[in-house]
Amino acid sequence: MKMSSLSWKVLLVLLLSGIAALDHSNSALGQSTSSTSSSSSSNQLDPSYHDNIFPNGGGLRDRLLGVLGNRFSKVPAGLNSHRRAGDYFNRNQLEDAHYAIEQSYNDEHRYYSNENINPSPMSLSVAQTALLRTERITDSATALVYPVIFPDRIEILVIPSSGKPIRKVVTEAHEVDILREAQDLVIYIQDVSSADYLGSAQTLYNWIIRPIDADLQAANIKTLVFVMDGPLRVIPIAALHDGKEFLVQKYAIATVPSMGMVNLKLRDRRSNSILVMGLTDAMQGLSALPSVEVEVNTIATQVLQGDAFLNQSFTIENLKAQRKKKNYGIVHLATHAKFVSNTINGAFIQMWNERLYLDQLKSFDLGSETIEMLTLSACQTAVGKNLGLGGVAAQYAAKSVLASLWVVSDAGTTPLMLSFYNNFPEAKSKAIALQQAQVALLTGTVRIEGKQIQGIPNLPAVTLKQLNQAIDLKHPYFWASFILVGNWL
Repeated sequence: MKMSSLSWKVLLVLLLSGIAALDHSNSALGQSTSSTSSSSSSNQLDPSYHDNIFPNGGGLRDRLLGVLGNRFSKVPAGLNSHRRAGDYFNRNQLEDAHYAIEQSYNDEHRYYSNENINPSPMSLSVAQTALLRTERITDSATALVYPVIFPDRIEILVIPSSGKPIRKVVTEAHEVDILREAQDLVIYIQDVSSADYLGSAQTLYNWIIRPIDADLQAANIKTLVFVMDGPLRVIPIAALHDGKEFLVQKYAIATVPSMGMVNLKLRDRRSNSILVMGLTDAMQGLSALPSVEVEVNTIATQVLQGDAFLNQSFTIENLKAQRKKKNYGIVHLATHAKFVSNTINGAFIQMWNERLYLDQLKSFDLGSETIEMLTLSACQTAVGKNLGLGGVAAQYAAKSVLASLWVVSDAGTTPLMLSFYNNFPEAKSKAIALQQAQVALLTGTVRIEGKQIQGIPNLPAVTLKQLNQAIDLKHPYFWASFILVGNWL
């Protein structure tokens, strides 16, 4: 597909579960000038410490740390810009720090996606102009939040739509502590029988959100757009907890790789037609997804207007043909996906008896019109060893992507998807539609009773197939996995 611009070229590349593309060498990145040499030394990561934090190897260690324990033979992308950002923070030159952060994330994208592009970092003034425009569209005061990790601290930079940027420094949050809490949150939140995740959810809230809470409330902020660093790219930010309620109960939430890599073109509200495709059968070593049939057919016939294709009709050629036949605003793929390498190579989406490898998308022709949103209702579609979905949105020309951070049961996914799409046409933004859906699940408004999904407005009870155990949708395992990346309008 011929690329017409760079603004939409990347949306998900920086959802790297292990992108931590910092060289944890003896030279600390941008440490505060007040740090002593002894404290600096104590905060360095060596290979043995990496294995002590993640003793089981693989799995979450790879997802959260990626290349962290594997010393690069060359300087990782984004390292120099990240170091400059630290220097600017130390001098309280916040506009320069913001620009350096944007440059750092753009460099990381180019490195991990193997894309020969060079998007320009967005300056602070341009970013504020963009935010002001989105606020007028959504009637929701919006702020950018950059939590930037350094070995001895985390810097929180908040960009409101007008006025001066806000800087908070959290010196008790060292990099190794952030890695540990991020790992614990992702591990414990997947145990639906436990609330052990709350410890890390509250700790991360105290480090990332509490320092800026008063500022956000004073500005009446309602939407937060996070530009995450390193391991924070894999945490379910909606599930952070202040001791009383979850973050998503206070704010609509989205994530962007950098502001310079997002297409903020106004959403065409006439483009709510949807192409829904899915796989229910076990295929090429991947398990069956019996509830996908209910999800696909209900979305296409009862929630939005569209076309549904399952199993044998879920092929690469049919995806191309249908997309060319109609300019669907939304493409929803309910299937497995795997991300098995440090770059786009090897990552794939499972289709009927074939796999759509992400590096194929560079020459994949889905028509000239930009897709409003690509949803990947599948297993860990936002997380890979280093890359996650890196490049998917670019190749599909999607303005935004809805994807999951961990393996979610297909029966547990369907209620959230139906609720989200039910909100989609009338919500002021995609971020607000997702917030409404997540809050509906966590409060018990949308629930599963007697093998039926109940509580979605204007939708009759939906019966799930092969549901063999009770599911409590209030647990964040079911609603916090999905994150919205890119254009949140």
